[in-house]
Amino acid sequence: MNLKDKVLFITGAARGLGGTSAKVCAGYGAKIVAVDLLEDQVKQTVEEIKAAGGEAIYATADVRDREQVRAAVQKAVDTYGRIDGLFNAAGVDRIGSVLEMDDETYDFVMDINVKGSFICASEVGKVMKAQNSGRIINTSSIAAVREEANNAPYCMSKAAVAMLTRVLALELAPNITSVAIQPGNIETDMLRGSFKNRGAAEGKDVSEFYAEMEATIPMGRIGQPEDIAEVVAWLFDDRSGYIDGNAILIAGGKIMA
Repeated sequence: MNLKDKVLFITGAARGLGGTSAKVCAGYGAKIVAVDLLEDQVKQTVEEIKAAGGEAIYATADVRDREQVRAAVQKAVDTYGRIDGLFNAAGVDRIGSVLEMDDETYDFVMDINVKGSFICASEVGKVMKAQNSGRIINTSSIAAVREEANNAPYCMSKAAVAMLTRVLALELAPNITSVAIQPGNIETDMLRGSFKNRGAAEGKDVSEFYAEMEATIPMGRIGQPEDIAEVVAWLFDDRSGYIDGNAILIAGGKIMA
């Protein structure tokens, strides 16, 4: 992949898919603007990129807060003069049945996953519109197309992100493109917490639930963050530029199971 000097604004960059993708894309030559609410951890991401010879800055922001996002975008523009790509990787889930989940928990998931992606696309999109170029990658999920018990807000939010991607593709064409990725079960802190809580909701311990989930993947293994990060890097490469408006499933064949 050739991402030399591309400026990438990556949310959720403190850890997980965002952090790993920031490091991988930096390795291919991108300049990274790492954004997260967890300041110490996002600083660590930047330090690791720099230690490996890459270029990066960080900004602390809550993606639910438009003013904080706007300030992070301005920092990126002040530093690098443009933003070539946005990766909306910030996301959360909370486990519970539809009958028992409270409104506050529902709002928390929807606000970060949907509203956060919307705000970041809106604010970064304005920069891209002014420069007449850009690529937006949103993080949907296999959960957008394959339902999961006790995980309704997450499934709903990721379906909404997939539709946001399609709308952005229509509104921002022809020179700004938008795609969604739909990861399957990927080994991150969020997955480990989700499996623990989903297993408990079904009366199973985490190892039993892990084994059951792994058995649903035709490739026979839980994915690694690098499996996603390499696809993200490819989607930021100009050679993938004709892909616009659709979602790409990255799940080890799970949708076939």
